[in-house]
Amino acid sequence: MKPAVYNSKYFIAIGFFIFLCFTGMGLFMKSKFNERTQRISLDMATKIYQLKSNVIRNEFDSFIKGLGNAEVIIPLLKTESDFFKAEPLFNSLLLSHSKVHHGWYAMVKGRDTVYHTITKQKDKYLKGAGLVYQQNWIRTQLNRTDTAVSSSTLISVNDSLHCLLAARHQLTDSSILIFGLDINFNELQHYLWSVDSTGRASAFIVDANRLYITNQDEQLIGQKVPVREKMKGETILSDSVSSYEIVNSSYLQVPVVRFYTPLNIGKMNWTMVVDTPVFVIDEDVKAIEKYVLIMFVSTALIILGLIGWSQAKWQKEFMMRQEAELTAERKQKENALLQLDKLKEKVNPHFLFNSLSSLNGLIEEQPEMAKSFVVKLSRVYRYVLDPSPGGLEEVSKEIRFASEYFFLLKIRFGESLASLVIDISAAHKAAYIPFMSLQTLVENAVKHNVVSKSRPLHITMKSEGDGIMVTNNLQLRNDVKDSGKQGLNYLQSVYAHFGDYYLVSTVENDRYKCFLPVITIVSTP
Repeated sequence: MKPAVYNSKYFIAIGFFIFLCFTGMGLFMKSKFNERTQRISLDMATKIYQLKSNVIRNEFDSFIKGLGNAEVIIPLLKTESDFFKAEPLFNSLLLSHSKVHHGWYAMVKGRDTVYHTITKQKDKYLKGAGLVYQQNWIRTQLNRTDTAVSSSTLISVNDSLHCLLAARHQLTDSSILIFGLDINFNELQHYLWSVDSTGRASAFIVDANRLYITNQDEQLIGQKVPVREKMKGETILSDSVSSYEIVNSSYLQVPVVRFYTPLNIGKMNWTMVVDTPVFVIDEDVKAIEKYVLIMFVSTALIILGLIGWSQAKWQKEFMMRQEAELTAERKQKENALLQLDKLKEKVNPHFLFNSLSSLNGLIEEQPEMAKSFVVKLSRVYRYVLDPSPGGLEEVSKEIRFASEYFFLLKIRFGESLASLVIDISAAHKAAYIPFMSLQTLVENAVKHNVVSKSRPLHITMKSEGDGIMVTNNLQLRNDVKDSGKQGLNYLQSVYAHFGDYYLVSTVENDRYKCFLPVITIVSTP
């Protein structure tokens, strides 16, 4: 039978109202998104531009890093001969970038000048005569009258654009060492394009003379930028040096947000241009709008379903709570009966008769021992007949009761029952365990094991972790049918009544072990 809420006209009306509210909220949010699309688009484009420009800046910094690496060892070179001795190390430092393969140096000693090129091939560095365009530029640097250490230039050689970067140093022996890098941008174009292949922006670099230094179209490298192309945007970004505008990209053939930002390499002032396609940004924003609308509609349907489900579940849980209360009452009654049966079992006439028989033998032979026996027997039965109302008792009282009970057994079995070993900490003695738990384990040990002079029974009680471990050597009797589980079930039922406590019994190395967790804070659930 379906819950009444599903047949109610009020449920249908409420559901329809909630659906309309959430749908209206979704449409309202969608309209607000349309108003903010341009701002979000620009923010996203700026982030993409920043990522792309950072990648390119890092790559150019790494291209020329070899120049700085090589300068580190210059202070160690005092003479021309020192340089030639350190030349292998110098070459590896200068051409440290995996994509930069060409370098050069010139050593000027008096009127003698030595030019050499350095070419990296795998792990080898080949030295050759200086190239003409390199030598011509080096001469201009040697003729400089200023004291600047570094210099740079762009040179077109055989339809390829080269960037020459140089550092000039004078050694102690008055020799002049000038060295540098020869970066071929045509060779690096494929590498620059691949370092950020997953990025959704394209970039090219233009120098101060409006020459393309890099471009996706390799044929344009070294060519002039058309006059119609501007080198500055209409809106300035927050860094005060970068700007942007929205134009149509002649390369991508789509509208783009074009960003312009300075890129300074050595003494050269370049401009980096980054194009971010507008349709990529719009697609992301449109996707967000769609997801928001779907989210609101889905939320309305989910809430509608939850209302009906919660009504049905409430009815079901109400019935289950009633049944659980009845079950709990039955369990409490069963637990009380179990404890009552346990107490009745402890006042077993057989134990009393055996104790009286032992007493009869002591009266004539050991009258003083007989008096102690009578006192302890009375204490045992007084303790049994006056149980703790809460089902728990202090460990110290349980130890005393178990010791008195063991005394009675010791009189009966004599040397067949070894002395009881008790080693329980003071903290555990102040805690609580189920009523008559230690005595129950002692009784089970004597009942189910052979007790003889040739095979004496050893029982120990020791603190271990968060409880007490009771052990005895295992030498089971064959004539006992009762498994003893009744006593253990009684103990576990008391533990379950007070929380997540579990009695654990195991057999290890021919010894029976039973772990009784102690309860430090007594509170009735």
